Amino acid sequence: MRQIEGIWRWTVRIAAIGLTIFHLYTGVFGLWISPEQKAVHVGLALLLVFLLIPVRKTSSAKARVQWWDLLLISALLAGSIYTFLNWDRFLPVMIGPPNTIEKVMAVVMIIAVLEAGRRTVGWVFPILTTLCVCYGFWGHYIPGYFGHAPFAAITTLKIIYFSADGIWGFLTGLSATYIALFILFGAILLTSGGGKTFIDLALVLTGKYRGGPAKVAVLSSGFFGMLSGSAMANVATTGTFTIPMMKKLGYSPEFAGGVESVASTGGLVMPPIMGASAFIMAEFLNMPYLKVCVAAAAPAILFYTATFMGVHFQAVKLNLRPVPPEERPPLKTILTYSRISCLVIPLGVLLYTLFEGYSLTLVGSAACLAALGAFIFSDLSWSNMKGRLRRVPPTLEAGGKALIHVVPVLVCANIVLGLLNGTGLSIKFSVLIMTMGETNVMLSLGMAGVLVMILGCGLPATAAYVIGIAVASQLLISWGIMPLAAHLFLFYYSLIALITPPVCPAVFVASGIAQSRWLGTAWVAVRLAPLLYIMPFIFVFEPTFLMIGAPLAILLNVGTAVFGAIILASGTIGQFIVKCKIYESVALVAAGLLLLLAGWQFDLLGAALTAAVVAKQLSQRRKEVTAKTVTT
Repeated sequence: MRQIEGIWRWTVRIAAIGLTIFHLYTGVFGLWISPEQKAVHVGLALLLVFLLIPVRKTSSAKARVQWWDLLLISALLAGSIYTFLNWDRFLPVMIGPPNTIEKVMAVVMIIAVLEAGRRTVGWVFPILTTLCVCYGFWGHYIPGYFGHAPFAAITTLKIIYFSADGIWGFLTGLSATYIALFILFGAILLTSGGGKTFIDLALVLTGKYRGGPAKVAVLSSGFFGMLSGSAMANVATTGTFTIPMMKKLGYSPEFAGGVESVASTGGLVMPPIMGASAFIMAEFLNMPYLKVCVAAAAPAILFYTATFMGVHFQAVKLNLRPVPPEERPPLKTILTYSRISCLVIPLGVLLYTLFEGYSLTLVGSAACLAALGAFIFSDLSWSNMKGRLRRVPPTLEAGGKALIHVVPVLVCANIVLGLLNGTGLSIKFSVLIMTMGETNVMLSLGMAGVLVMILGCGLPATAAYVIGIAVASQLLISWGIMPLAAHLFLFYYSLIALITPPVCPAVFVASGIAQSRWLGTAWVAVRLAPLLYIMPFIFVFEPTFLMIGAPLAILLNVGTAVFGAIILASGTIGQFIVKCKIYESVALVAAGLLLLLAGWQFDLLGAALTAAVVAKQLSQRRKEVTAKTVTT
């Protein structure tokens, strides 16, 4: 980001604080009319993008705002202010054709949104969005299957700018309401000290065991990831602390980077935020947000169980040391009111209001205000309270800045989604996948998963998931798959590209911090995250993993799956009671997979395979102990 000074620094500060206060105010006192709410949200967020992110990272413009930034800001503000003042023209049904001024506003706003997306997430997603725009205008010239019926250029412009499917569509609406508040909550919680408290607690709880630093990485990265909604941001935040600690205590740079990238990616499958996708999923499925969170909980817990135990088995395999006592904070210094209140009170308010059934806007606002209140009153001495009050504006500013990596992505995704649906291209892709899958549901699932994974190579996970919904969700549902399971399947596969070669952006960030070979780091990540690839196929066919079904069946299936996740982790790492031979690793992987599947027959087979490996390894360990005794 730019390090700007003077009037622009104050402009950034005012815009970021204003954006945070706007969302807190509307969350408590009621949302504005939809186009007004979206216009303020997008206008302020993209203003921060153009002020803080330069046109090129290596440009001399990195240090100061340039004339082209001001031109883009003017276009952005003109389009946003026009929408705010003429909100009645942006309701679901536009009355009358757009006039000349509205056409100009549409064009300049599209340019501003695309450039904001490019600055935020790179070239790939804005290029895809631009291709979709071009397809909307000129796709009827494409011969054959992938062309669309001719319609006027003004129709395409309406889809992009004036309808409820384009720039001001429902994804922007979610961003301007629920998503913004929960991301603000995460930023305020982490900035006000809750994040540091959680890391210290993780150090105390796991640091004294073998592999402690990596276990700290798993816990802390999962916590940060489920609040931040960005795997790369999570790696950059927690990785600077956890990766050097892991390397210092004996982990290879590749393993340290792999652990961090997997744990950070896993944060996106853990409720409550799930990279903003939980809200999008609830909206698409027309179901309560809390139901989505409950359904996503068991697969996420299984994922983290496998990752945590994979770290443990690797530590046992390498006989690594725990974190030295002098580097672990004393528990009594953490369990003080001034520290623990900044973590417990905001999370308590969040969970209480959520389970009591309050609106999500009120839940998010209450959690944000609780985080600020806990921060201010965590020390009741007047001198310390004054100091904390002075830190409130920077905390609000950090909250506003946290939105700049989310808003452009969702607005661009809205354009893509609107054009895919408006031109019928999404249906064409669905038919193509169905044709290739023929009558095999597994093949169709595989094709849909590969498609979303390819999208995830160049797009943010949330954007890949949204496009996957448009292209493949109805196809999967037509095979008889539950809508919730179909959406979660697509969401999981949108994340896989974050750690899977050749793109794996989370791995690249972690590898840079660890100074490791990126391919070796990616291989570690893949070995630690087998459930990310396997779990979607399991819950698609067995709804008990989504907390749907008889309580006893849920308990049995999830319970045996926990053991399956542990056994699978031991097999992929190659360590159980003793270091595994190749055939033992293969047997443990097979046993883990069988235990993950629902059904007592699979459980018995998995248990038998595990028992055979346990007996073999116990015998081997007794021989090793006897040999050492004789030698001694």
